[in-house]
Amino acid sequence: MIFIPNNQDLSASSGILNIPFLEAIYHSMMDDALMGLGGNRGQVIFHLNPIVQQDNATQARPAPQQYNPFFGRAPVPNQPTRNPGTKLTPRDVEYTAHIVVGPRIPGTNDLSGIGHLNNNEAMITVVIEALQHVQEAIAVSIEGRRYAVANTRPIGFSKRRYLMVKLAEIQETEQPSPDNTIG
Repeated sequence: MIFIPNNQDLSASSGILNIPFLEAIYHSMMDDALMGLGGNRGQVIFHLNPIVQQDNATQARPAPQQYNPFFGRAPVPNQPTRNPGTKLTPRDVEYTAHIVVGPRIPGTNDLSGIGHLNNNEAMITVVIEALQHVQEAIAVSIEGRRYAVANTRPIGFSKRRYLMVKLAEIQETEQPSPDNTIG
């Protein structure tokens, strides 16, 4: 392999630009926008996997018994839980974020650089410290609507300090009722 010299000329650079100062301005402006200056600011809730713990109350019970119709005095099953001996504790974490909910069509007064968003998509910007929760999230709630994480992109000036997350809406419908007179 032979490296051929390139034709770029960077001699006009004076070294006057203070990059750490510009980074501090960018960081300050983004944090101020997340704290309340931005018009599309809101709360986002990441729903994480629940914690499964041992439940001593249900483990201390006797084992469930099967009902046998041939024996009149057989005990009735006494386990009212689905996972006997375990306790599920749901986990949620809340972040402040920039929120843009679709539809957004590029070319029609798109000054924010979001790009194309369908009716069932949303884009949020959160701090980079939320990356672990974004990766663990089962679902994301924004104003009562639930979304799944489609993809992520870290952004920043010279350091990656924020995370843009594209979300796709989850279509959750209730199970049909066995009673024909309801719904």
